[in-house]
Amino acid sequence: MKANTVSGGALWVGGLLALLTACFLRHPLLLPWRGMATALLLILSWGGGLVFIRRWRSATEHRLHRGLLCALWLLVGVMVVAQEAQFYGRKHAVLTSGAAEAQTLGAHFIIGYHPGSEIELLVEKGLVGGLFVDASSMKGQTREQIAAEIANLQKIRKQAGLPALMVSTDQEGGIVSRMSPPLTLQPALAEKLAGVKQADIQAIAFEYGRAQGRELASLGVNVNLAPVADLSFPHERQKLDLHSLISQRAIDADPHRVSAAVIGYAQGLESQGLRATFKHFPGLGRVAADTHLFSASLSASLDTLEASDWVPFQEGLRSTQSLLMVGHASLSAVDDDIPASLSGRVVQGIVRDRWGHQGVLVTDSMTMAPVLRYGLCRAGTDALNAGIDLLLVSYDTDQYYTVMHCLMQARLDGRLDEGQLRKSALRLRRLFHEEANAR
Repeated sequence: MKANTVSGGALWVGGLLALLTACFLRHPLLLPWRGMATALLLILSWGGGLVFIRRWRSATEHRLHRGLLCALWLLVGVMVVAQEAQFYGRKHAVLTSGAAEAQTLGAHFIIGYHPGSEIELLVEKGLVGGLFVDASSMKGQTREQIAAEIANLQKIRKQAGLPALMVSTDQEGGIVSRMSPPLTLQPALAEKLAGVKQADIQAIAFEYGRAQGRELASLGVNVNLAPVADLSFPHERQKLDLHSLISQRAIDADPHRVSAAVIGYAQGLESQGLRATFKHFPGLGRVAADTHLFSASLSASLDTLEASDWVPFQEGLRSTQSLLMVGHASLSAVDDDIPASLSGRVVQGIVRDRWGHQGVLVTDSMTMAPVLRYGLCRAGTDALNAGIDLLLVSYDTDQYYTVMHCLMQARLDGRLDEGQLRKSALRLRRLFHEEANAR
């Protein structure tokens, strides 16, 4: 009886843990183990788990107990199947969507490139506007092979009569150098500019950007999700900054030094036919928590931000053709409960109306914690309605199908702002036109 009790307790604990895992099976944090976990949960639920229960012997009065335990393990399998069915249903709906709808909504996505996926179909049908590439997605390939693969995708795009793909990466230098190797690993720009006189910053940053841009352009990359325009406030960072590490990436605490640096850097990239991306507005320098893993808030006043943190963003956007990345920290003074990337008061109210900026805006990765907590399905709709142009799904690209499907449904329901979509389409076309002219 004691052995039976132990076995029963283990099965209850295991079943509850399995159920919890099944509920979050499609969470981005489980991406590395998703395939293995799916197969294992199904085997345990409808195979091993039931065998264990069948072999477990107890007194007659515990039949209800055994029945409940059996139901728990069966529920695990049902949850797994239900989540997989929902995902593949959404994926099928996206892949079979009409051409006009695909191109209108797909143009607003940059998704991670992964060999072996349906990437060529997504590119050919216009279901995406751009790709995010990094060394992990091109693992084991030489520069020449990477360039050939990107060129082939652009060829597919051209043959389909669609605008060129935005091919992006995240090559800041230092600890964030997604294409190194095979590209040269440059020191962080902050390191290059330490102790440099103000008058020399822009010229040094220009050469830094030009050298980096030359290598990226040789692969076919045309958008770099850099530089960091956040100010450096290392004393304000806390232990919850586990991944962003802005104190190691931000260039300086002086907004004028940062302005000169990001302008020079962006112009260096532009000299090689690329577009830079200033990030992460409204600023992560003062934010204590890491938005990869936690909700976070920027609590400084608007007067403080306008006089310091936002100076590099505003001056950089006026002096270059760069994109602006909007991050997921909420701006307390404007919209405390909503990530900045999804807030019309922030995006439309500040960037579009207050600043008068009509360039291309891109979100930080849509699989970060504040967006997932807000609700990934409605996040895409709210971002586009707020005035965002591009939704970045660089890590867990399965989430692209969720967001795209939700956008398709939102449009059918009349919840997408068609006026904003038309303005966004114009901004995206203008970006490509300017790139063509730059070359």
